[in-house]
Amino acid sequence: MQKIMIAAVIAAAGGVQGQNLLANAGFETQVNFDGNDSGNWNSFFGGADFQMSEAIVPGATDGPPAEGAQVLQIGTFNTANTFVGVTQTVPVSGGDEYTFAFQAREIIQNGIFAEYRIEWKDAGGSFIGGQFDLNTNLDSGLSSSFQPFSLTATAPANAVTGTVVIAVQTFGSAAPFEGFIQIDDASFVPAPGTAALLGLGGLAAARRRRA
Repeated sequence: MQKIMIAAVIAAAGGVQGQNLLANAGFETQVNFDGNDSGNWNSFFGGADFQMSEAIVPGATDGPPAEGAQVLQIGTFNTANTFVGVTQTVPVSGGDEYTFAFQAREIIQNGIFAEYRIEWKDAGGSFIGGQFDLNTNLDSGLSSSFQPFSLTATAPANAVTGTVVIAVQTFGSAAPFEGFIQIDDASFVPAPGTAALLGLGGLAAARRRRA
């Protein structure tokens, strides 16, 4: 009986750790354009010269290591001080650790910045800390091949949602303000539950006491 209980706790912890909280993680369906980022990605953009599309992977040698036939392509051209990107919001547990990860590559880099981040909000929908506290530069690490990027952070104690963001922008960049990136295989994954880990420790201690 004791071995079964330990195995059950291990299985529960592993299951939580492997759960991707994001919908449409491979961008196989159209993202939303209506302000709704619950259950799908939502687009956001400024100005007229932006691009956002589900692009067909051009070939096996150029494609990402993810499953599926499509990637999300976002970018902008000929416009200073503009932006385009996607967000998705999911429930989180305060105090738990989460990892936001995805694959990305650049198609054109001619005067853009790219970035990604996690934003935490409380029950009232207010940002906890600064909206851009976890903003992470993306363009300096991009190449013509898909490669992984990730960000791990602990949700504040009073956080009830986490919003993941990937964006391209031209604030302070150089003319001609043109660039495009492709994104695929996104995930937002919680670390193993603290309760499960504490359960393992308690079972181990009890076993030592009975030994």
